[in-house]
Amino acid sequence: MTDTDLACEEAILGVIRDAFPEARILSEETSPEVADWDQGWLWVVDPIDGTSNFARGIPSFVVNIALCFDGEPVLGLTHQPATGDEFLAVRGRGLLVNGEESRVSPVESLAEALMGMGMGYQYDRAKLMLGLLADLWPAVQMMQNIGTAALGMAYAASGRFDLYFHSYLFPWDVAPGIVQVREAGGLVLDRDGAEATIYSEGFIAGAPGPVKGLAGATAGRTWR
Repeated sequence: MTDTDLACEEAILGVIRDAFPEARILSEETSPEVADWDQGWLWVVDPIDGTSNFARGIPSFVVNIALCFDGEPVLGLTHQPATGDEFLAVRGRGLLVNGEESRVSPVESLAEALMGMGMGYQYDRAKLMLGLLADLWPAVQMMQNIGTAALGMAYAASGRFDLYFHSYLFPWDVAPGIVQVREAGGLVLDRDGAEATIYSEGFIAGAPGPVKGLAGATAGRTWR
């Protein structure tokens, strides 16, 4: 966490509360827990995802905001300040990237796929995931870790990645990406191959073919 994380979160929460005084908000830095998360309206906020990148001047960091109803994300916004890229999805209205309609990748197989992935900060889980990735290689075309799960999910939604894979995430990392990927025609699965929720920990997201391929390749494997 940096002072900038806190300042950005304060500004974002202020805007939400000015518009919706009774809003319930789940936010990474100051409100990381909320009761009855799957009932009614809930804002989910990550002021800076990719803080380590931000602190080192690496431009892969984003602002991540979602609105959920009864636990399901219905609006997801991911904004990358360094590039100006904006990924916006509203349930039933598709995905817009910088105002233009966008879809998941047309790639159909895992073997063709450019896969984004993240290791997180749970080192025992990361070690398990490294072993799994080593066994998968070269079952995919390429693997990239950009240091921000939120941007990885947005890239998977918009076809910049064919899929995104991570073993340990939080609601503020993934809530916008879930609706973005789904609205772009993709799949978001948990580590057991079921439809993911904002409180799933492991995620495979992106184009249906590569997602199903990776889910099959990891079935029965330990990455938790």
